[in-house]
Amino acid sequence: MKLRPLFILILFVVSTAILGWIYYKATHPQQEKPTETWHEIIADLDACCRRKHVKSMQYDHFATIAEQESRQQIARLFRAMALSERLQEHNCADAIQQLGGEYLPPEKIVVFRGDTDGNLERSIAYELRTTEECKCGEIGRAIACDNRFAARLLTWSSSVDMRNAAFMHLCRIPEETAANWEYLVCPRCGNLFISVYCEPYCPFCLTSGRQFVRFE
Repeated sequence: MKLRPLFILILFVVSTAILGWIYYKATHPQQEKPTETWHEIIADLDACCRRKHVKSMQYDHFATIAEQESRQQIARLFRAMALSERLQEHNCADAIQQLGGEYLPPEKIVVFRGDTDGNLERSIAYELRTTEECKCGEIGRAIACDNRFAARLLTWSSSVDMRNAAFMHLCRIPEETAANWEYLVCPRCGNLFISVYCEPYCPFCLTSGRQFVRFE
C-alpha cells in the first residue's frame, strides 16, 4: 500500500511530460528540412559549365584564325570572350561542389574551322539561342527552387552571353571594326566591357574596375 502514492506520483509525472510534449508539438510545428540534394540545379549548372568550357576553347580557336587573317580587333574580342567563359565555368563548377556535386569538363571538343566572318555569324546565333533557352529553363528552375546563388550565376552567364553577341555584332560593322577598341573582363563574374565605355565597377558583382583584365 505504501507504494501506491509513489506509483501515482510517477504516473502523474509521466502524464505531465506526455501532455507537455503533445502541447509543444501542437504549438511548434516541425519545419521541413531543406533538401540536401539539388539534382536538377546541379544538372543545369553542369550544362552551363560544359557550354562555357566549349565556348572558351572555340573562341580561342577563332582568335587564332582572326590573327592569321590580320583582324586584330576581332581577335582581341575573341580572346576576351574566351577568358570570360572560363571565369564563368569556374564559378559554376565551384557552385556545383558547394551543392554536393562534381563537375568534369568534357574530354573531347570539336572546333569549327571557318573564316572570321563565318565564325562571327555562327557565334552570334549560338549566343542568342542559348540565352533564350537559359532564360526559360535554367534560371527559372533555380528561382523556383529558391536557390538564389545558382540563379545569380546563371543570370550572369545569360547576361554575358547577350553582351558577347552585341559586341560581335558591332565587329561586323566596318567603321566599328576599325575603332581599335580594347576590351576589359571582370575577373569575378566574367562581365565584358569595351574600354571606352568601361564603368568604375562591375554592375553585376560590384568588383572594382581597377581589377579588370585588359585585352589591348
